[in-house]
Amino acid sequence: MEPEPAENLQPALARIVELETLYTHLQRTLGELDQAVLDQQRQIDTLSKRVSSLAGDLNRLAGSEPEVRKPEDERPPHY
Repeated sequence: MEPEPAENLQPALARIVELETLYTHLQRTLGELDQAVLDQQRQIDTLSKRVSSLAGDLNRLAGSEPEVRKPEDERPPHY
């Protein structure tokens, strides 16, 4: 005798449930990774702007006259 049709479907249904569970976990992980990439890109953008600003400051300082300091205006090292 052949098994009932419902019995033949049990392994396939269990596999479908397993695959759906895995898919759900992968979707969540993908969302978390996507958010991490967005956060990192924001940080990169912020840091790039800061580096550009600092490079501009450095270029301005390099092009200007050096500040002449008098030894009597310097603070002693123990202050």
